[in-house]
Amino acid sequence: MVEQPALIADVTELEEQFAQLQFTSLTHEDALALGMDLAARAEERNWPMAVSVYLGDQHVFRYACPGTSSENDEWLERKRRTVYKFHEPTFLIGQRFAAAGQDFYVETGLPNPDYVPYGGGFPLIVNGEFVGAILSSGVPHQDDHAIIVETLRAALEN
Repeated sequence: MVEQPALIADVTELEEQFAQLQFTSLTHEDALALGMDLAARAEERNWPMAVSVYLGDQHVFRYACPGTSSENDEWLERKRRTVYKFHEPTFLIGQRFAAAGQDFYVETGLPNPDYVPYGGGFPLIVNGEFVGAILSSGVPHQDDHAIIVETLRAALEN
């Protein structure tokens, strides 16, 4: 059973962050670079993190840092399903439900644990259109979210 996340972040700030972290173009090469950068950031911190990048239904990048397991793979898939369902960051979704005092599974009717309201899933948006997701699993969910945000910001600054 997956428990509901506690409110630990400001939903408005997360919504603003999501609005800012969108692309005007994103190629397969860019998606690969995102995955490689995310993996490198995790390794620099010695975090036991699995990372993944999808464009549409295509798995463009996948890496598991030392210390990960198949459980991380399962979490990546749950986060991917959630991003693909809502087209929003998983941390934002979970924090929105927590702020409202609502149970994600009761309110959405989605099966637990096939979908999860925890950080580590972020949609890739190009010119307002959903095109894929960048995902992480292995550290506290606010850190899974933060390292993805850091990676996306770096890519958008280049």
